[in-house]
Amino acid sequence: MNNPSIVFPGTPAGLKIISAHTGERVSELEENGRYEYEVLSCDFELKEKNGIIRRSRIADASDRGSIEPGNYVGLLKLELLDKQTGAAVSTTHIDVRSTKLGYEDEYRSMLEDIADRCADFLLQLESPVEQPLIPDGLTEATLAQRLYFLKSLLGGEDFQQAVQRIITMPNTQWREEFRTIDVLQSRRLGRYEVRQFASAGRRMEVPDTHALHSVMTTIPERIEIRDKRDTVDTPENRFVKHALNMFLQILEDLLEKFPVIGNGKYPGLRTEIDGLINDLEVTISHDVFKQVALPELLPLNSPVLQRKEGYRQVLRAWMLFELAARLSWDGGDDVYEGGKRDVAALYEYWVFFKLLDLVAGLFELKNPPVEDLINDKDLVLKLKAGKQLPIRGVYTGAGRRLHVEFSYNRTFGVAGEYPAQGSWSRQMRPDYTLSLWPDGFTQAEAEEQELITHVHFDAKYKVDSLTKLFGKEDEDLDEEKSAQRSGNYKRADLLKMHAYRDAIRRSAGAYVLYPGSEKEQMPFRGFHELLPGLGAFPLRPNDSDDGSFAVERFFKEVVAHVCNRTTQREQQTYHTYRIHKDEPPDAVREALPEWGAVTRSRPSAETYVLHGWLKGPEYRDWVESSSLYNFRTESRGSLRLHESVAGASYLLLHGSGDYRGGGRLYRITSAGPRVFSSETLLEKGYPKNGSQPYYLVYDVAPLDPDDPLFAYDWDLSKIEAIGEGHNSAIPEQGIPLSDLMVGARRKR
Repeated sequence: MNNPSIVFPGTPAGLKIISAHTGERVSELEENGRYEYEVLSCDFELKEKNGIIRRSRIADASDRGSIEPGNYVGLLKLELLDKQTGAAVSTTHIDVRSTKLGYEDEYRSMLEDIADRCADFLLQLESPVEQPLIPDGLTEATLAQRLYFLKSLLGGEDFQQAVQRIITMPNTQWREEFRTIDVLQSRRLGRYEVRQFASAGRRMEVPDTHALHSVMTTIPERIEIRDKRDTVDTPENRFVKHALNMFLQILEDLLEKFPVIGNGKYPGLRTEIDGLINDLEVTISHDVFKQVALPELLPLNSPVLQRKEGYRQVLRAWMLFELAARLSWDGGDDVYEGGKRDVAALYEYWVFFKLLDLVAGLFELKNPPVEDLINDKDLVLKLKAGKQLPIRGVYTGAGRRLHVEFSYNRTFGVAGEYPAQGSWSRQMRPDYTLSLWPDGFTQAEAEEQELITHVHFDAKYKVDSLTKLFGKEDEDLDEEKSAQRSGNYKRADLLKMHAYRDAIRRSAGAYVLYPGSEKEQMPFRGFHELLPGLGAFPLRPNDSDDGSFAVERFFKEVVAHVCNRTTQREQQTYHTYRIHKDEPPDAVREALPEWGAVTRSRPSAETYVLHGWLKGPEYRDWVESSSLYNFRTESRGSLRLHESVAGASYLLLHGSGDYRGGGRLYRITSAGPRVFSSETLLEKGYPKNGSQPYYLVYDVAPLDPDDPLFAYDWDLSKIEAIGEGHNSAIPEQGIPLSDLMVGARRKR
């Protein structure tokens, strides 16, 4: 019943582990799984580890708790502590394996892609031209990480063929050498050798019969000659020897520092390491490398290392090894040994470089300064999760010049009052953000005027299908709510995209990038157009069709959308800015019309009212009978055709004695004013010949009794836009209905 899953060496204690899902005993763990453990001894307890191993808070004779590996894959280190002293008494490991198919291939593929990009960055380093060779301190955890990658890297066919190619056709250089020979053995002599014929030293006589006797009677017995010969002791071959020695040293250190390899903790590992060591020793002992010294400098910008077959592969392998050794993910090296791999973090970095390639190809982006990514002293990749990295450029196509910013880990802090940039609820940090705004505006100005467009992306390695991301289309909501009450949020990623889109001001879209194999992208559109939108794109490493083409096409569609000046979103953002740039108007809690002919009415702030003067009762009667009202042109009191005038919906007519109460409101039934001559007005029964040759005329109609506005008289003295006296008859522009309601009072 209590058979342990694991036994701690040198102690009577064992560890029982069961799956929290099935209740079955297990001897290995899966990523993102949840397990319960019990130490099968009352004298010992398991050491807690950074949220991975949690001890139960319920007191019991034996130590119990939970183990949740999360995204980490590799060997989980388990430490047994003495309950009385708290001292560590034994250590063992348990394997945490990936549940994803192709995990090993994807891991290596992503590392190779990152190494390729870092190779490009290394070649851009301006100072120093040759990297100083700086020893790297090797901790036990670092050695463990390197082991599993070295195993696949050095044992691969590509690497083996590259080394053989170097041995067969090594790089050589002409080198000048000096040696002393018997003068009688000399052949062709240059100036350097001839000058020695007059030097002091042991000399010999020249025979009388020799042609040289007439010039000099004695010559030196030995002279120093200068030769040029081919040598393999070149900086490039020194680098190769250094790389091979470094690989060999690491493997030997692993054997020394990990004696547990031989006692079953790492099955078959010693045989593999011994084989790699033997291959490296044979290679390094080859005659070619016997003639090669160790390097003092690493010539990383050498054309031979960068381009020549064999050398290029070794350089790439060395860089790949350096990355595998030095990239350290969040979680702590003290938790995992023997190849701790946070693939989710690696996927996030890999996606960054993929997106960087896409946006750099589409926009005139300036690559990030090399110093932001690579430490030029020890070649450490400095790309860190949580650290913002913005890359800026321009776009000049499609008729609209745009500024572009591609950001990694941009934090949108809690924004202040509108129009401050950021999140209006809590701070948000999408993995990647693409921001576009028109030329002629700074980013701050574009934020303030609703001219900037943010599109966000999150990398999610843990899922590989759209259903896991967004749930089923016909999801049972009762079942989902029940799952939420137990802490299981099935559509958490979809809700997170909504949070980005809705909380971060000026955001037009939010999308998930995941290593799935589906061709479908499943876009959700808020209205008719591409933006605003949500969705997901498969972006899978180690695949001939990795999905980047669909992402690139989407980027192009986003740019085309932003450059299109007639989109509904362009109109929406304009009105958003126009509406919210000012403080809200005073509250209106009176009855107002809710609908027009067949659709909802305009908001009261966008419904405009004209006010006009009535000279007497005969003019009011003419308006009632003709359903017309005229404004002057060309003189004092004439109407200016402001947009609020041409598009006005109501006309408030008032006359003598109406300033502090009265007036009558009419509906304007025409789509703007018409131009009538004074003769035409007379023909339509106007009371007298007008003083102007032409007038602007509106078609009007009395309000229906069931219109909410029919119930009001109007106190013009309270309406700021209407002046007193003659000024009350001169409408400079339309008055918003919301402002007019300040003077509304119910009829008695």
